[in-house]
Amino acid sequence: MKKLKKYIDFRLVGILSLVYSVFVIIYSSKNAYLRIHFNRNTDWGYFIFGNVLDWFLITVFMLFIAISTKYLIIKKIKFIYIVLFHLFFSFFIGAFTIGISWAVEFFTMPNMSHKFSLSDLVVSYVRLIDLHFLIYLSLVTIIYMYYYFKKTQESKLQTVQLQEQLSKSQLKFLQSQMHPHFLFNTINGIHSLLDINLEKSKTMLVDLSDLLRNVLEKKDQNQIELQEELDILKKYIHIKKTRFSDQLTFSLDVQDGLENVLVPNMILQPIVENATKHGYSEEHKTIAIYIAIKKENSRLVIKIENTGKPIVKSLAKLLKDGNGLNNINERLKTLYGLDYELKIYNQSNRVITEITFPLQYAISEITN
Repeated sequence: MKKLKKYIDFRLVGILSLVYSVFVIIYSSKNAYLRIHFNRNTDWGYFIFGNVLDWFLITVFMLFIAISTKYLIIKKIKFIYIVLFHLFFSFFIGAFTIGISWAVEFFTMPNMSHKFSLSDLVVSYVRLIDLHFLIYLSLVTIIYMYYYFKKTQESKLQTVQLQEQLSKSQLKFLQSQMHPHFLFNTINGIHSLLDINLEKSKTMLVDLSDLLRNVLEKKDQNQIELQEELDILKKYIHIKKTRFSDQLTFSLDVQDGLENVLVPNMILQPIVENATKHGYSEEHKTIAIYIAIKKENSRLVIKIENTGKPIVKSLAKLLKDGNGLNNINERLKTLYGLDYELKIYNQSNRVITEITFPLQYAISEITN
């Protein structure tokens, strides 16, 4: 019985039963109208009983066909055998319904047994053979359409799940690539201070320990709340300012109500790192960084401006040459598909980086 259950789809049986019920109602109504119109004497009790019995027998027969069809699909039977199977039962359905009806009527209405000669049964079978064939063909078509759409939906769901798994794997890889890069640059900065200012080096190590603890707590999260991202950034800025002292100034302007907006984990730190790393030159010994974050319609806009050496490469070239920037772009693409913008350009003696993506709030904020 357990083995049989996996071949029974009660939803499909319900659909077949409903479709055939509609057919029986239309067919019976037509026959009833014709009998009344031509003033034929009709035993209405027998007429109704016959139609109900016919509906029941066809439903039982189609349950068998639905189970058999699923078995053929699961076992991947050759197409030619499937065609022969359905061709046989398309002619057998008439013999089945007429034979069972004859047997039921014979035992329940013995006074009508004179109507049940073999030749009458053959005539009934031949008279309805085309109708039964079309009924069978229609119901089998519904069965195969049902399984086709069901398989299509399952395939779509599997595709979505695989894409989600792939995206998560890709994000984990990108984050694992980003963290050592960030750590190496910070340690390299501490190393450069060791021979110049030991106290500052010790302070930077303590700050780095605190920052790494914060970063590692969020390492498995693809998106974090903006307020958490800003906490990480502020600690990173503090390390940078310890090294560069008055050479680096930083200002932040965040629109009210955006604290719980979700942003990609460590999206700001690599851009600030690029500003301090590539902005310094003999002509630009001080750098000011301005970060503005605001909402425009249903999108979050992050604008980072820094003074210093202007960029001379195109965005495509920068993405190709820079690990940090390319990492940001790949993570944005993985999270938002094509629904994001990343722009870097010079304007009014400043390098401007703009990132735009859909506005999403954390679940905690939505609940509140």
